[in-house]
Amino acid sequence: MRLGSLISCALLGTALADADFASVRRRLRKDMSGRMGDPPGKYFHESIFHPHYDGRFADRVLDYNEQKRALKSLVQTYLSTFADIGVETWLMHGSLLGWWWNRQIMPWDSDIDVQVLEPSMYYLAAYYNMSVFHYKTPRLPEGRDYLLEVNPNYVVRDQSDWLNVIDARWIDTETGLFIDITTARYDPSHPAGEGVLSCKDGHEYRDTYLFPLRETTFEGAPVKIPYRFRDILEAEYGASALVNTDFHEHNFDDVKMEWVPKMVKTKGGQPPQPVPDTEKKLVV
Repeated sequence: MRLGSLISCALLGTALADADFASVRRRLRKDMSGRMGDPPGKYFHESIFHPHYDGRFADRVLDYNEQKRALKSLVQTYLSTFADIGVETWLMHGSLLGWWWNRQIMPWDSDIDVQVLEPSMYYLAAYYNMSVFHYKTPRLPEGRDYLLEVNPNYVVRDQSDWLNVIDARWIDTETGLFIDITTARYDPSHPAGEGVLSCKDGHEYRDTYLFPLRETTFEGAPVKIPYRFRDILEAEYGASALVNTDFHEHNFDDVKMEWVPKMVKTKGGQPPQPVPDTEKKLVV
């Protein structure tokens, strides 16, 4: 089921350098991106207050329920847009683990991880970089802009480019939340032989683990996932991550099919705030 209608798509061309703060910010008086403290050569600059927010568009972390709603809209608009423009994409890492449990974003997650193939990233850079997509949905009656920004360093295939492991982002320009888009590239010289894809973040996969992609749903929207999703998840997080129902101050309710916050005292009476998840390198 498609969500909402695509109201506008402004093609602004391919960025050759770091996107200028003044050209993309809408309402903030201060740049909270932390770019002044990042090493030279790093393209994407996470906020100074949280690694999963873009400080060009936000100056605070959303509360627990606000963040859940914003992330749901983020992934739904992303999947709808990529389906419309014909770019194949699939869930990975913590987002794939959320799909495993109940086809939803895990409530302590504060970002979403997806992948595309290398030809798709070249296509996005050539035709859609710095495009702004405006969506109106029942959840967003006033409409909201989402920015597709491609890191110009996507052309560097080597994993030694550790400052630019994220090749593109889908960014909520109202909240600063984003989806990390990484490229899976075939590595013809890989020691394991032909058919190995690698990402600049260090993850590597045999193509038979990824393809053919399976069609399913995530947060109510059509989505694709790797063919051998269970093997990939167990290799990355361990087999216990697929059965442990007590995690990050949440319990999984088998009746409701959702992660429920534990009744603990927190500042302001809010449920536990999401924290960045950690990922391990994966070679399969």
